[in-house]
Amino acid sequence: MAASAAEMGSKKAYWAGHIGRWQRSGLSQGAYCREHGLSQSSLGYWRKRLGATNDREAASFVTIVPVPLLASAQPDMANAPEPLLVHVGNAFRIEIRGDFVGPVLEKLVRTLTRL
Repeated sequence: MAASAAEMGSKKAYWAGHIGRWQRSGLSQGAYCREHGLSQSSLGYWRKRLGATNDREAASFVTIVPVPLLASAQPDMANAPEPLLVHVGNAFRIEIRGDFVGPVLEKLVRTLTRL
């Protein structure tokens, strides 16, 4: 037998109330249901069913705020200085852009000279 519109409205209100109290409680869904003698699957069903309505209501509270962006820490490559070119014998050429770590470059050059 199908539920009347009034019955359906009261069910929605009943479950919407429990969903709101559960969300404010800080309890897990299972703990809230055990504490209030509710079926966890029913609470989950109504949460999903009413979620579409709640999402639309929540959207009315959304405010878009402009956020100032900080200048990029990476230099603009168009204005970057020419790369440093290091030739290791006739076989390898290392191109270094921007900052580099000296000991790492030294280790790389030593490794390449052994090849």
